[in-house]
Amino acid sequence: MDHAPATEPDAPSPRVAHLLDAARAAFVADGFDRVSIDGIARDAGVSKETIYRHFPDKQALFRAALDDRGNRFIAQTRALHRTGLHGAEALDALARAIMDAAVDGGLLSPLWLAAGLGTRMPDLALELQQAQAARMEPVRAAIEALARAQGVARTIGIDDALDFGSLAVEGSRLLMGFDPPPNGQRAALGARAAALFAEGVLAMPTPPASGHGTTIATVVQAEPAQTRPPHVRRLLEVAATHFLRDGYESASLGAIGAEAKVGRGTLYRHFRHKAGLFDAVLRDLAARQAGDAAPPVLPSGKQSPDDAVAAIQRYFAAATAQLTGRESIALHRAAISASRRDPALARAIHDAVRAPWIAPLARWVAESTGLADAMWLASQGIVLAMQGNRAIAAGHGSSGDPERHAARVTALFLHGLRG
Repeated sequence: MDHAPATEPDAPSPRVAHLLDAARAAFVADGFDRVSIDGIARDAGVSKETIYRHFPDKQALFRAALDDRGNRFIAQTRALHRTGLHGAEALDALARAIMDAAVDGGLLSPLWLAAGLGTRMPDLALELQQAQAARMEPVRAAIEALARAQGVARTIGIDDALDFGSLAVEGSRLLMGFDPPPNGQRAALGARAAALFAEGVLAMPTPPASGHGTTIATVVQAEPAQTRPPHVRRLLEVAATHFLRDGYESASLGAIGAEAKVGRGTLYRHFRHKAGLFDAVLRDLAARQAGDAAPPVLPSGKQSPDDAVAAIQRYFAAATAQLTGRESIALHRAAISASRRDPALARAIHDAVRAPWIAPLARWVAESTGLADAMWLASQGIVLAMQGNRAIAAGHGSSGDPERHAARVTALFLHGLRG
């Protein structure tokens, strides 16, 4: 990937900046399809003619609103790089800046919107994901400078910056309905993510006594498929096709019922309303994903370094194959696009599909390191295996060599930036 130019992006005029803020807030709140130019004009207190004077159509305004927020993040990152911080202190500050930008500045907005657009507008969704990756170039440059100062000779690529950002925001958690970490905990969380990226789990320091740790919630899974009457099972399967293809808002209960050959009375008797059917469909799909998970067995007790590397690499290869597969990506996109309306459902999907992979890895980390936050470290390992949110936004898993991806993620997870 070509590196971004060193010049700062031009700031828009105050009038245009206000318009872009109003547009971005509307797009993030309601999604691309439900937002109108008329509505944005009302929110911004301007006329439609004023909007069209600057932007030819809704898509152009959409791109500009996201680019403006991204440009602010670029400027903040470059300013941080110029402060002269060194070593772990600089990496901690960089992780905190990414977290703050994600929580307070909408850094993840393009990925949330890409998830909602993925099926119907795949080219635009991919464009949003690629633009988001390009915005991480200043992060890559900062990591490269830190690596060189510490004697790390290997090339620092954009994937390293994206992995660092993914660890800082804990993958898809913010996109899938989890509450952001309180401001008072962000410094410790950022420092822990930076330490994992720099050192790897095998050299991680003991977390502070006040610590933190992500845990996998107890998941109430969907009713097992075999307990559903055949006509209800058929309804769920048809509804899954419609919801994953058209999204929650655009899917039609009438079309679902007609294709499944069930009446509205049957639908409402079992699921009460559209939201109830959507909830049942996504939980059912998540339960299937969890049931299909087949994590390779990780060794217990003492093992040689080579055996540990080989075992973890096999584990990550298998996790990546399932969790960034077509079915998983479609499920994640549906949950993310509905997370504003039903965050509890999105959280349940997040936990259900990851739990079979995180629990065995957490046991291995705990046995190998004795670290108290092994569950959190294991969940971060799965974040790396899933490529953060990149595969979900792009609509496909790694476009490169899967074995190479597994080897790179294994080296980073076990040994950090020097791996």
